[in-house]
Amino acid sequence: MSKTYFGVFLLIVIISFVGFKDNMDSNTVKYTYPKAFNLSKEDAKWIEDVIDEMTLEEKCAQLIFPDANSNMFSRDTNGRSRLEYLVKDLKVGGLVFFEGDIYNQAAFTNHLQLLAEIPLLIASDFERGLGMRLKDAVEYPYNMAIAATRDTKLSYLMGKYTGREGRAIGVHQNYAPVVDINHDYRNPIVNIRAYSDNTELISQFADSFIKGMKDGNMLTCAKHFPGHGATSLDSHTEMPIINLTKKEFENADLIPFKNTIKDGVSGVMVGHLEVPAYEKEKKIPGSVSSSIIQDLLIKNLGFDGLIISDAMNMHAITNNFNVKDATIRCIKAGTDILIFPDDPVESVLSLIEAVKNKEIDIHRIERSVRKILAAKRMLKLDENRFINSAKIEGIVSSIETRRLAAKIAEKSITLVKDENNLIPVDLKKFNKISCITLRDTKAKLTENNKMTFETIVEKELKKVKFGRLSRKSSDDDYEKALKLAKNSDLILLPTYVNVRSFQGTIDIDQRHLDFIKKLTELKKPLVVMSFGNPYILNKFNEVPTYLTAYGGVYYSQKAMYDAVMGDAEISGLLPISIPETEYVFGNGIKRYPLRLKTPETGVDTSYNFAEVDSLMEWGIKDTIFPGAVLVVGHRGKIVYEKAFGRFTYDKKSNKVKTNSLFDIASLSKVIGTTSEAMILVDQGKLNLDEKVSFYIPEFGNNGKENITIRNLLMHNSGLPEFVPFYKKYKTAKEVLNELYQIELKYAPGFKYLYSDLGMIMLQKVMEKVSGTSLDKYLKKNVFDVLEMNNTMYNPPAKLKNECVPTEIDNYWRNRLVQGTVHDETAALLNGVAGHAGLFSTGHDLAVFLQTLLNKGKYSNKTVFNPSIVSSWTTQQVVSNSRGLGWDTKSEKGSSCGNKFSKNSFGHTGFTGTSVWVDKDKELFVVLLTNRVYPTRNNNKHIRFRPLIHTAIVDAVE
Repeated sequence: MSKTYFGVFLLIVIISFVGFKDNMDSNTVKYTYPKAFNLSKEDAKWIEDVIDEMTLEEKCAQLIFPDANSNMFSRDTNGRSRLEYLVKDLKVGGLVFFEGDIYNQAAFTNHLQLLAEIPLLIASDFERGLGMRLKDAVEYPYNMAIAATRDTKLSYLMGKYTGREGRAIGVHQNYAPVVDINHDYRNPIVNIRAYSDNTELISQFADSFIKGMKDGNMLTCAKHFPGHGATSLDSHTEMPIINLTKKEFENADLIPFKNTIKDGVSGVMVGHLEVPAYEKEKKIPGSVSSSIIQDLLIKNLGFDGLIISDAMNMHAITNNFNVKDATIRCIKAGTDILIFPDDPVESVLSLIEAVKNKEIDIHRIERSVRKILAAKRMLKLDENRFINSAKIEGIVSSIETRRLAAKIAEKSITLVKDENNLIPVDLKKFNKISCITLRDTKAKLTENNKMTFETIVEKELKKVKFGRLSRKSSDDDYEKALKLAKNSDLILLPTYVNVRSFQGTIDIDQRHLDFIKKLTELKKPLVVMSFGNPYILNKFNEVPTYLTAYGGVYYSQKAMYDAVMGDAEISGLLPISIPETEYVFGNGIKRYPLRLKTPETGVDTSYNFAEVDSLMEWGIKDTIFPGAVLVVGHRGKIVYEKAFGRFTYDKKSNKVKTNSLFDIASLSKVIGTTSEAMILVDQGKLNLDEKVSFYIPEFGNNGKENITIRNLLMHNSGLPEFVPFYKKYKTAKEVLNELYQIELKYAPGFKYLYSDLGMIMLQKVMEKVSGTSLDKYLKKNVFDVLEMNNTMYNPPAKLKNECVPTEIDNYWRNRLVQGTVHDETAALLNGVAGHAGLFSTGHDLAVFLQTLLNKGKYSNKTVFNPSIVSSWTTQQVVSNSRGLGWDTKSEKGSSCGNKFSKNSFGHTGFTGTSVWVDKDKELFVVLLTNRVYPTRNNNKHIRFRPLIHTAIVDAVE
């Protein structure tokens, strides 16, 4: 071949293969494939070898992805035969699976992959995880709910778990994320499927989702290009016109697409949208527009990955084009994959005919085939296209997946308005409660089709009367519901206005709207909850209380109940603005729970605490302790509360119960003494940098003149750590007299030395400042406020048998110590001491620790100043791990193990008790044991504590 002819040939190749960079090497044309696929030379060779062996018919079929349904797998269905023909004979490139169940889909996929000559690329629409399509999988909340959490880590994990689960059942590409900007609140099909109406927020969450999906080894797909948000029409029913200017697209809608392309998204789905800014011809949607696909997406935005049509059965396309015309136009415009055509056979035949008639160049078909094969090669489908069904159970619908769905839902609940501070609801104030459900379904509602929220209300509240209204309800139904509301002193109003394909609207029914206004006029406590379209508030802004869950998936309904009833924190922030109201992007009222709720069985089944259980049982078997209570709190809830063992090693002794009272020893320093100090400092009655002798002059001798309150709390006062007063004294007065005269071991501030004596001195200072004893002050200002009714000094005699015994004292008291304080100095101080003396239960301490995690708030009550909580539970100096009163995690040898974050604080008690809180993980652990039984010489607990805390972190993470 002459140089001239070769040059002409090369020019033709360059023109034919738009979007590919061509290079000549030894007379062979090489192609660069999509950057996101990161293919090697060996991969490219495989692709070219496959293409060389394909017929025209096979190449055209690779571009067609028919719909599939795992319910078709039973042998007698026409659907199964249809798919077998499309795969085996027509040789389509892939399938898009919709409804079904996990194992049927896996089995059907394996069956069809066996029939396929070239591995099938299996896709699905898992915007909300596998549960969006498969009835037995976990369904995550909608995108708008995820954005309301403002936590992109949740989006990343959702992408990762979706990818991991999808691959386990044979799905290779997820048609997600949705990156549309929900400009128009009336949008009936995007709405809560969008993350937000804020470009930056959308990009952040889409980016994290894509990264997660890639780590889950699944192909992604941003949709619906160039943006489906600026319309009030549903492209399933008619063609929307997106009347934005090019500048508006550049400044908003295109930005998330640009970012996803930069982040390595593997596919872009083009919407059936009329976009005059880029396509001048009317009635031409983006999916068949060269201007939008070739010029804007490929050339302008530089996208070289898979270009995918929106479903070809949508009316926006079928109302304007027949199957043949739509197919040819889409491919000519630059689409690589056509999904869900009405007639897959006709689509393939149309492409074959178009190539033969030279309407479409074969090189154009091959360009798309190369991309599709590149995706298959990247996923290594040529090596293993089949599913190992035995591994599905350990991956799909796992504990981690369920927990993630619950966490997203819990953090998304947004309290938009609450004029009368009704939320969380204090049920003690209401005797007659009604729950009236408003649904947008056109079916007549009955007792048999209750929503999740109703089911939970019925189970938890018992004495509730229900009403149910739909678009088909009669006037009589509305009258009955209104009568029910009039006879109630609290009205719960869950509303369901959902996104549905082919529905054409997402507005609240006018009769529902009239009914809400009548309820508002009753001036009764009314809680309106949206399980869907959050914008409906602009239709009834006069309601005093409104919350939104941004959708009605199971976890969102469960989270709403917990939020409203005070069993969970409310922290969601609006990711959108609600037109015609004052409620804008970023609004959201934060509320804390009324209580810490324990799961019915004591353990939240969405966590795997098997290793924790095993360690606790081992603790008893190995005589680390005879009995224990362990409470774990995570993200505002108790997820584990169990009792183990007995009061003693005698098999006839009492079993420990979760409400058994433990002598918490030195935990008294932080639960008790430090707590009062925090309050007094906040009130200005106690000065951290004031000298102790200012408050108690008789203490100012023997070098103690310069000890400050701060020194006492940081354990660097120089006071001895411990003095065995019981060996020489019999009264509290004698103990205090020696304490006032005692000599220092170190100069104040010179060295850290953990001291019981310093906390006793702090007690005496505070009793002088407050004018009341430590026990009375704490009861009034802390324990009663938090309803810690089982936390006390000197338990009364009637509670002795509820108290777990400590040591067999054969050296001073000469008896089993039970129901009285174990610490000898505290006993001499009449059971009320700054360093020891408190008795408590696991649950009470859990309430206290959650209050600190809430920065001093619990049940909408403020016990401690947030800034004081933050500073006192933070390491104060580099030389040691102490906070103020509290300890923090040390670099090595911490009792909380090595998996608690640096941002953790806690304390231990001599009797075998400990409390630890991880602020970053929103985690607390209460471990109560009586390891000192029968003797304090048992030190096995020292190695046990790090092990149990590490296992707990593993369980919650």
